[in-house]
Amino acid sequence: MATTEIQVRKLFSTPVLLTRLEDADAINAELLAHFLPLAQEEQGRRHSNLGGWQSADNFHTLELPAVQTLLREVTQVVNSATALQTPNGLAEANLNWRVNSWVNVNPPGTSNALHGHPGAYWSAVYYVDDGDAGPDDGGELFFQDPRGVLPAMHDPLLRFRIEGCLTAGYIESIRPSPGMLVVFPSWLLHAVDPFHGPRPRVSVAFNFGTPG
Repeated sequence: MATTEIQVRKLFSTPVLLTRLEDADAINAELLAHFLPLAQEEQGRRHSNLGGWQSADNFHTLELPAVQTLLREVTQVVNSATALQTPNGLAEANLNWRVNSWVNVNPPGTSNALHGHPGAYWSAVYYVDDGDAGPDDGGELFFQDPRGVLPAMHDPLLRFRIEGCLTAGYIESIRPSPGMLVVFPSWLLHAVDPFHGPRPRVSVAFNFGTPG
């Protein structure tokens, strides 16, 4: 190759953060004990969920120790990935976020349609129970390329031969597991495919927006 070294700059990257909570077992046990009975007793909300039960969006206000621990740890992750633009450059953000959050209990056969979260900056999902899903039981979290299908329109067989760019124009998927936290920009369209595990899948969703 008659060139100097090629430098690759991946412009306009979209961050998706994945981590696991060290105290997940204790958090999950308390949340399951509290919310699984509620899902049998109360009628849930309907938004992007195709079936299943969704709580009111005031999860973060409940005084259960597990709720407040989870809120604190998710907020720490969000703050660690956020900066403020100041006259002196970027500064670490420690914001008084406007939060709404809710619990999802999804029995086998349920899913979530493709959607975003208007009015928020960061969104997150924490997995309390994956429903003991096997590799063929579905329930994966899918993210759509925010550029849509544009990168694949010229020729669907072509790919960018660059690490991290192979799925341009397509989707990326994440398989849930208990204790996993996924944080992503609220405008990033996402969906959950139909789930067919042996017991309900339980998760907690969060939106973080700046105060109005």
